[in-house]
Amino acid sequence: MRLPHGYTNETGRSDGLIHKAYLGPDPELRYRTERAALIGLSGRLPVPEVRGGHDGRLLVQEIAGWHGQEALDAGHAGPVLRLCGELRRRLSEVDPAQVPGLSGAGQVIVHGDFGPQNLLVNAAADEVVAVFDWEWCHLGSAVEDLAWAEWIVRMHHRAAVPFLGELFTGYGSRPPWSERHAAMLRACENCRDFCVRWESPAAVAMWDQRIQQTREFRDAG
Repeated sequence: MRLPHGYTNETGRSDGLIHKAYLGPDPELRYRTERAALIGLSGRLPVPEVRGGHDGRLLVQEIAGWHGQEALDAGHAGPVLRLCGELRRRLSEVDPAQVPGLSGAGQVIVHGDFGPQNLLVNAAADEVVAVFDWEWCHLGSAVEDLAWAEWIVRMHHRAAVPFLGELFTGYGSRPPWSERHAAMLRACENCRDFCVRWESPAAVAMWDQRIQQTREFRDAG
């Protein structure tokens, strides 16, 4: 059973716990990465508490909150995107040594699937109560996460595009469009490669289409 907004893995809830089983290529690696990130970032960012896990299944404490995409679509796009930017800034301040063993060669911890789709906020949409889905966490550049949050909005929440400036206000700066656009395309290519390795032609075709759409993006200003 998948929880709402889950698209790749199997997720469910029982007795106050969320359980996650990793599907597709490299499930054990993704499990270890997410578990290490949640443990290392505990007390530094609002992340679920790890309550157990084995054989590629992770158990975390369930946290009550409003899904970021739902809050965004309910008219809170500006506040939610500002929270995303603030959270990315906070993550940049965390010593990467807190999460040992991450792949990559950058200077900061990168969430890897960052944006309102992986946030829970409070009822007023003025505080993040949880950031989840850290299986793609690695070392890299903050622009990767900022660009992916922007991509999510452009692709799935077009009415919120005028509020994208709040993402960069929260972060404290706006990386150049050329860097953001290139990061979006790299992330889309990575998603396509994942689907190729999963031997899913329909998903590969979907990402081919999304890559073309992303190439056509222009800076919203």
